[in-house]
Amino acid sequence: MTHQLSAARLPMPTILPEGKFDDLETINARTFLDFDGVEKPLLSDDELRYLMINKGNLDPRERRKIESHVTHTYRFIVQIPWTRELRHIPAIAYGHHEKLNAKGYPRQIAAAAIPVQTRMMTISDIYDALTATDRPYKRAVPWERALDILRDEAKEGAIDNAVLSAFIEAKVFMLVQSEPAKRRSMAMPTTERTPLRGA
Repeated sequence: MTHQLSAARLPMPTILPEGKFDDLETINARTFLDFDGVEKPLLSDDELRYLMINKGNLDPRERRKIESHVTHTYRFIVQIPWTRELRHIPAIAYGHHEKLNAKGYPRQIAAAAIPVQTRMMTISDIYDALTATDRPYKRAVPWERALDILRDEAKEGAIDNAVLSAFIEAKVFMLVQSEPAKRRSMAMPTTERTPLRGA
């Protein structure tokens, strides 16, 4: 005999409020006996750690490992004998994952410590990461959506709005677009330029 449950009777999946993991801790404290009679926790340490991830699919340890690429890159390029004109490149590159609101990485530095050159690199890097078609782990987003995401970042105080305005008005992003995308973006109205500070 088969048993059928209507969709209305099935329990609906829910999402825990952000940072609220008391239920998981309670579940983790419970145990069961396996087939050999050995008492084991309902959740392994790894399972608990992954279930407690707030956002994305990386735990804090894995995220720190990935974010460390910035520091590794800096330690490598700082050893290059740069010319006088290019001597600041390591520092510029080192900060391109930092945010003006101090929520970036790896140093969580704030706006006053982020030069305009780094702010330019940050915007270009975010745009490239969003629109790149050669990333096997994610799909590229259209350039229009990428610009919307950048505008949201600027509204939240993460990236420089004046630099972003210049980036959009000058259509810098067109340099890496396909021809059809370039034709569409050429028709996009320009925005009022905001004077750059710190240039």
